[in-house]
Amino acid sequence: MTIDELKAAAKLRTRKMSTDELDEDVFRYVDFALADLKRIGVAEEYLKALIIEAVLAYVKANYSMDANHERLMNSYNMILTKIKGGEYRSTQ
Repeated sequence: MTIDELKAAAKLRTRKMSTDELDEDVFRYVDFALADLKRIGVAEEYLKALIIEAVLAYVKANYSMDANHERLMNSYNMILTKIKGGEYRSTQ
């Protein structure tokens, strides 16, 4: 999955169908989640299901800021724990 495909998936996850200046808000969350994954040592070539779900959970939790925010952030943090224990580390 490319970054553009991930950003399109993030728009769908937030139920944002139109294209407007608010897209940049969604994309900032994608960029932040990717940076957070890189911070814990995840190699960029690992845009697999677990990584994609982590990014999308983070975007949904922070874009909508509704009653599900805490549950979605807990989900994101749980996925990070799984990623840390997996084979996603950068060799650099």
